[in-house]
This record gives sequence, C-alpha cells and structure tokens, in this order.
Amino acid sequence: MHPQTEAMYEEDVEKAFTTDDGEPLAVWRLGGVMNDQERLFKWRAGDPGDLTEVRLAPLRLASRAGAALFRIALAEPESEVEVTVDGRTLRYPATRAEEAGAHNWQRAVALALITGAREDPAPLVLTGPAFARPDGSACSAYREALHACLTGTEAEPAVRRALQQTEKAADTGFTTPPTVLLSQLVEGDEESFNLALADALEAHRAYYAVADRGAAPDASVDLDILALACHARRRGWAVRVESGYLPTGLLRAAEPF
Repeated sequence: MHPQTEAMYEEDVEKAFTTDDGEPLAVWRLGGVMNDQERLFKWRAGDPGDLTEVRLAPLRLASRAGAALFRIALAEPESEVEVTVDGRTLRYPATRAEEAGAHNWQRAVALALITGAREDPAPLVLTGPAFARPDGSACSAYREALHACLTGTEAEPAVRRALQQTEKAADTGFTTPPTVLLSQLVEGDEESFNLALADALEAHRAYYAVADRGAAPDASVDLDILALACHARRRGWAVRVESGYLPTGLLRAAEPF
C-alpha cells in the first residue's frame, strides 16, 4: 500500500471526526472511514507475519464506525445522537442515510463478529439489513438469514431461502456469500461447519486466482467467512481449518464470552 494512500486515510479520519465551523459532523464521512479502514486492514492482512496491533487497529476502527452508523440510524429523527468511535465521543444528526443500507450492514456485522467488541453488534441486531430501505440485491436472503442467526428468530427457514437464492446466483460470475457455512452454524453441526469452511476458503482462493483479481485488497481475506469462523469459536467450537485466509491471531482472540 502506498504511503500517500495511508496518509490520505488518516486525513479522512480527522475530517470525519472534527469540524472547524460548528456544523454537525457528516454521517457520510463516517461511512467513508469504515470503507477506508476495512480496505487498510485487508491490505495489511495480506502481508506475511503475525497481525500486530498496528495492523489490527484499522479493523477495530472500521468496526466501531460501522456500529456507529446504525446507532445513528436508530435515533429519533431530527435529534442528535452521541456515539463513541476511536475513543472520541462524537455527536451526529440522526438520519437513516444511504450509509445505513444493507451492504454496509453486512460488512458492519462481519467486522463486529471478527473484533468481538461486545457493544458493536447491538445496533446491528436492532436494525437489520432492510432497516433504512429495502434490499433488492442478490445477497438479500443471506443478510436476512444472518440477521435471524443473530436474533435467534426463525433462522432455519431464513437459511433455506438464502441457500435457494445463492444457488440461483452461482453462475453469475460474481462472488456469493458463504451461505452453506452459515447454514452449518445455524444447524449446530461443528464437523460439517469445518468442511464447509474449507470449501468456502477454496472457492475464495479460486475466484481471486483469475486474471488480476489477486491484486485487489479483497483477495487477502473474506470478511464474511472470517466472521463466521470467529463467531463459531466464540460458541466454543474448534476451528480445525488452517489457512492464510484465516489469521490465526484473530481466531485465537475469538474466545467464548
């Protein structure tokens, strides 16, 4: 990653968390922080060696920013809401902005499950992927199933719908969410979960082995797969798959509460 890009990301963080003219902080900048810091984590996760505190800091900041987006969306309209991000107490105007859409909800859930920050999942459970606006994407059923898994409400029928939707999207040439992996988590089958985990990581590797896809930051780690593996670990399951796509430091840290 170019040093100028890292410097630009740091500058964007300061812009998101400070204002010189007394105007309210901009929610869209908070979404930008989540995007940038997630990308920074993925680039650093592709480097050899253990994940140091410096390399993990963007992951934690991205998770807090993502959770803050949905705390803001939960607040009463035309009010102000106080959130804490990166040790800073910030006030934002309450809004269900575009940044609180389904795509960011899925990413924020993944980040929260990976970091294990106890307070981050709460607004994501209370909102859900279609809280701000309807989700018409090819991942909508997976997101609904993930939300059902987090809430413990009708998870099995939601997973069945997600499996059907993912099967239909399998030949589109785009990556699909790890629905089979989620289904094994919901079914409570630890052995099948590990088998599905190996399959999901192999599918990820195969996708990014094509053309120049491997140069993208997404190639180093699939957040959804890693999130489900960390979630399984916190349920007390043994993750028996070893892979460069599963940072061992993050898995070791995912201990049962």
